[in-house]
Amino acid sequence: MLRVGIIGVGAMGTQHFLRLMTRINNATVTAVSDVNEARAREVTAPYESVRFMADPIALIRDTEVDAIVIVSADKTHEEFCLEALRLKKFIFCEKPLSASSEGARKVVDAEMAGGKRLIQLGFNRRFDEAYQELKELVVSGRLGEPLVAHCAHRNADYPEAFDDVVAVTGTAIHEIDTMSWLVGDYFTKAQVIFPKTTKYSKNPNLHDPQIVLLTTSSGMVITAEIWVNCQYAYDIRCEVLCEDGTATLPRHARVNVCTKNSSSVGMTSDGLGFFEESYNREFQAWVDACNEDTYCAAAASAWDGYCAAVTTDACLKSQISGGIEDVPLTDRPDFYKG
Repeated sequence: MLRVGIIGVGAMGTQHFLRLMTRINNATVTAVSDVNEARAREVTAPYESVRFMADPIALIRDTEVDAIVIVSADKTHEEFCLEALRLKKFIFCEKPLSASSEGARKVVDAEMAGGKRLIQLGFNRRFDEAYQELKELVVSGRLGEPLVAHCAHRNADYPEAFDDVVAVTGTAIHEIDTMSWLVGDYFTKAQVIFPKTTKYSKNPNLHDPQIVLLTTSSGMVITAEIWVNCQYAYDIRCEVLCEDGTATLPRHARVNVCTKNSSSVGMTSDGLGFFEESYNREFQAWVDACNEDTYCAAAASAWDGYCAAVTTDACLKSQISGGIEDVPLTDRPDFYKG
């Protein structure tokens, strides 16, 4: 039985806590830490065996914690990963790996120096069956070489604090990792374009929507629409254009209601619920790998987190310059192959 400590029980952290306690086999949560003690105690109240620990570093060092789930503020991820790596504990870290590409590189270097892959990044779409089917089709070569891809990430609305930086590091980062994984290539160029901003943007420092243009090392071009105040629902789309055909991500099945002279299909604004099954598969794969003292090859690694950080840094530079920025990535180290 894998004994897990969770750092951060906000909206996503709470979902991960409940997931580990009720839906994931061969794991249990033994301790949680959060800056909001009252909330943490409320979340864990039904489970008397779960301890609250005010100090997250103490939680990482606790002898009754085998593995760490990091769902705290982005700026803390690097510190907590480095401490867990020092103690050779398994880590599930929600994106981003670090608040900067330099910090992400420190984590990668520390993991390689330790000689064992211990980090799994929380890029859950790799475990979504529709995305897996799309990837299998693209890499099979049945449609020829991929040339262009279009994707969209839309949220009904976001809090006022959400700004241009978070639009990239909190939202576009999903498309960055997903598309790199989907086509099996890394990015060399990035540009962010600001169209006309919606009246529903609550922050003067948020251009909404935004268009992210990415070029891979093979010359493929990917467009990613980021729109976090679309109002109508949580909506994810993806289409890959290949030499001999196209492949489009199917919309998640919802009930189709037909009445006189009309037809409608339900949608949801719940992003966590939208990908619920992929989160479950992602966590079960992580727990299984930890219990077998290995890593899940299907999951995102620390190197993938570093690549995403370098790419988001280039996007942030482009937001300021308005131009095309280099994405200074090198080939994947042997340590992270396979």
